[in-house]
Amino acid sequence: MTESRIFMRLGLVVLLGILAGCSSVPGIVVDNPNAPQRSWAPDFLDPLLTGPSAQAEQAALEEVDGQPSPRIIPVTPELLREQALGRQALDQAVSGLMGGNQPAAYRIGPQDVLNVLVWDHPELSNPMGNFQDIQSMGRLVREDGTIFFPYAGVVQVAGKTVEEIRLDLERKLMPFIQSPQVDVRVVGFRSKKVYVTGEVDKPGIVPVTDVPMTIMDAINMAGGFDKERADQRTAYLTRNGERRALDILALYSGSQGNLLLQDGDVLYVPNNTQNKVFILGEVEKQQAVLMDQGRLTLADALAGAEGMNLSTADTRGIYVIRAVPSLTADGSPGPVQANIYQLDLHDAAALVLADGFQLQPRDLVYVSSSGLVRWNRVIQQILPTITTLFQTDRLFFNR
Repeated sequence: MTESRIFMRLGLVVLLGILAGCSSVPGIVVDNPNAPQRSWAPDFLDPLLTGPSAQAEQAALEEVDGQPSPRIIPVTPELLREQALGRQALDQAVSGLMGGNQPAAYRIGPQDVLNVLVWDHPELSNPMGNFQDIQSMGRLVREDGTIFFPYAGVVQVAGKTVEEIRLDLERKLMPFIQSPQVDVRVVGFRSKKVYVTGEVDKPGIVPVTDVPMTIMDAINMAGGFDKERADQRTAYLTRNGERRALDILALYSGSQGNLLLQDGDVLYVPNNTQNKVFILGEVEKQQAVLMDQGRLTLADALAGAEGMNLSTADTRGIYVIRAVPSLTADGSPGPVQANIYQLDLHDAAALVLADGFQLQPRDLVYVSSSGLVRWNRVIQQILPTITTLFQTDRLFFNR
């Protein structure tokens, strides 16, 4: 067989390999209609560089259940401003929640301990003399919400403030004491409590006192966050059988302070296993990056993966893929869709945008590979086949 025929055969094999590679380009391809055209590549390489398999998948996505395909949203200064406005709206919503949660006077309940002092009448205030401590001098509120006091008899105190109890006692003592002066205070807070559970150092019961208790107060009384395991951004509050998620960072970024807890509230601090961002693609170290107190920018994430591999990465294609839950017409959970945010880092000035783009838990950051790298990977796949055919041809026709 002549040498020209051998090269013709090899050329045919290469062409077949190229056509086969068009449907199986190695790696992940994001079909971006806004991506810039690559004028340096020959026309017959366009299918390899644009990813026809991704285009087919995109068309399939549009046809499944009539759901829209993922949106590709460029990361621009306008997008960062929208993010900032969204955070401000959340702060205002939290502030509105604070306004409906003003501190209220403490109301006595069963098992509380009261200390009642009648001035100039120590025999009523402390009949045992100075041998008792203030807790022993106190009067335990019974389960029916009453206490007994000399001359006043059985007094209903549950549900009342200390000021209301003081006035009630003065009125009942007037027939026996001229111008009685009474002072009432709580020396044992036992009737009201909140429960702090989850990733705190000392989960358990925290008593509610006459000092208003905020979320951070309760967490601090429970020993604070577990520094290694706690999700310091999100907490779950169960009140009156209703459970709701709270953005702790939003609570403290607003000027209205913190949410006040009430008797019977259950505060749960989850672990941080869901508080991660995944870095994939052409980076030096693909990994899951833990968000620091619920905050992480795109620049932080790329730096946590030891940066992009500039020899293989397509700096025009930095993508953040974010799952977006949806609801059906009847309000039930619908299929999860995706928003894809695309950042062009070909211009180094765009790193400012990367530093301002806030990621969310479970975001996936993907750095795409360049067209030349994908082409080389196709060649790496078909090169063993070409070599095998060449050696076979020599074996049978060039003995």
